[in-house]
Order: sequence, then structure tokens, then C-alpha cells
Amino acid sequence: MRKLLPYLAALPAILSVAGLSVAQAPIAGTTPGTGLVTLDLTKAPSPTTSPAPLPGTALQTPQPAECLCDPAGQDRPWLMFAPYAWIFGMHGTVGVGPLTAPVNVSVSDAVNALDDLKGALMLHLEGGYGQFGFIADLTYMRLAPSGDLVRVDSHSTLFEFLGLYRVLDTGRQPGGVTFDLLAGARYYRFNNQINGNVLGLFTAERTSTWIDLVVGARAAVQVTDNLGVFVRGDIGGFGISDSSRQACNVITGFEYRCSECASIVGGYRWLKIDRDHGLGRDRSLIDATFSGPFVALAFRY
Repeated sequence: MRKLLPYLAALPAILSVAGLSVAQAPIAGTTPGTGLVTLDLTKAPSPTTSPAPLPGTALQTPQPAECLCDPAGQDRPWLMFAPYAWIFGMHGTVGVGPLTAPVNVSVSDAVNALDDLKGALMLHLEGGYGQFGFIADLTYMRLAPSGDLVRVDSHSTLFEFLGLYRVLDTGRQPGGVTFDLLAGARYYRFNNQINGNVLGLFTAERTSTWIDLVVGARAAVQVTDNLGVFVRGDIGGFGISDSSRQACNVITGFEYRCSECASIVGGYRWLKIDRDHGLGRDRSLIDATFSGPFVALAFRY
């Protein structure tokens, strides 16, 4: 009996090892090799034979950062930064106090007057998370035409901040379409200073500032893998308080991707402002259209 005790004590360990060996052994079938499963790690799994992924381990295809609506269900932050140049002409009527004057400056006139440009900053920024985002755009210019008797120093600032909601996004493959709704505000500031020595030294300065509420939409279509076209339109003002009676903005253009994070953007912008505010000497009138081509270098993160 004492000789059997060591064997009885070792029996559980033997059974455990035997059970492990049986679990690892192939299940016998009616033909050789039945029950063996061969894994080839050098080939992609067949969709008809691949086992369903375990919860939490589903494979997801990486999406570009600018895809606001991730088809894999993962929202992520995104950012687009684009310095640009907009050369525009101006056509319409402007007025200060009781005086009004027509303005007719073409794009070629603006190009010829680049020597009068003393400073400019044009910057477009977009960002967001998921289907929600924002657009911020700044246009600043300082013009100081040279003259023997009169010197003019003009500062113009346009800044807009819009919320964005993406209604439709079918991807960036050829034929893909996106559609966004926009709403926000646009800020205007025009400052003109005149210094001269005509019949005595004089200085005159006038500043006009106001804010327009803006609503609009934007649509884009991907033509090829690297080329897309877009159009944006918005309207604002509505005569609220001292805002514009009406302000219409239309932008159309293209985007060509040089790499995954950089692209060239170009197109044409048309902005019409109709505002008549104040009385007497404090009256400020601008009923004019600013239009011309633009080009930008966009970086996406």
C-alpha cells in the first residue's frame, strides 16, 4: 500500500498533462488531415473564412483628418490652416456724410497698385470634432498711396467666425460629396486717414465698424483622388441694428492635394456689401462689390 501512495499522489498531475495534450491534438476525421487548421500569416484572411472579430477588436481603416464623419464610428479632432492671398477689384458707391462717389477698380488696377500695399494678412482656419466644427477667416490690408499734396492711409479688416455642421459626407474617394451648414458672424472695420497740405495743413479720419449675422452652406465634390471642387454661399446683415442691409458672399474653387497633409487651393470670391448708416456728417455709405481670384496653401492635421 505504501508503494502505491507515490503513484496516487502523482496521478492528478499526469491527468492534467494528458488533458492538455488531448486539447492540443487534432480531432481525427474520416480523411487524413481532417480537423487540422492551417494558418498562412503571409496572406490576407479570406472574407468567407475569417472568424468574426471579438468585441472591441474590430479592424478599422484609417481615415484622413478632414473626414468629419468617421464611417468607423470614431470621431476625432481635426484642423486645417491656410494662409492665402486675395486680389480683388471694387465696384459700386461709397459715401461719407453728404458726399458720395462711384468706385470702379478692376483686378488689374489692384495688381498695378500693389506698390501702395503696406501690409496684409490673410488667414483661413478650420477645425472641429466629429460632425461639428468652426471656420475662422481674417483679411487685413493697409493701403497708403503716395502723393505730393495728400497722403491717404487706409486700413481694412474683415473677420468671420462661423459654426459648421456636416450634414453629408460620403468620403474622399472620386465622386464623394460633402455638405455643410454654416452660421455665425462677420466683423468689418474700415479706417481712412487723410493728411495733406492743401490751402493749409489738415487731417481727417473716419472709422466704421459693424457686425453682420451670417447663415449659409458649403458643398464639395471629389473629382479624382487628388482633385476636388467646392462652392460656398452665405448671406448676412438683415438690417439688424447698425449691420448691413444685406451682405452676400460666394466662394468657388478647387483643392489639389500635393500630399496627405498639404494642398493647393485656388478660386474666386465675390463679396457684396450694402450698408447705409448714420445721418448728416456721421453718415457712412458703402454699396459695393469686392471680387477677385485667390490662392492658398492649406495644411491639414
